[in-house]
Amino acid sequence: MAETTFDDPAEPEGEHCLGKFRRYRAEFSVVYVSTPPGTPSVYRVDCDDGVGPHEVCRFSDDPSEPAIWRGAWQGDQWCGWILKNSRELVAKPSRFDF
Repeated sequence: MAETTFDDPAEPEGEHCLGKFRRYRAEFSVVYVSTPPGTPSVYRVDCDDGVGPHEVCRFSDDPSEPAIWRGAWQGDQWCGWILKNSRELVAKPSRFDF
């Protein structure tokens, strides 16, 4: 009988997950997004609340640039909490990972 190997799907080139954190049933993942050399690093926050992961926001290392929130997340009461935890995870990857 032939052996079969099932590998996890590869992350898009230049992207990697720094870790995760959770609030209630929502699981947030912080992903480093590849950027051109000499530009601020960019990070994406995805949320999986049981219906599959979807993008919440993007932010950069440049503190003068605001986070860009997607859809219903714009102005959500969790935005400050999400960004705070995401920036802490960027500073110490996998700190909140479980």
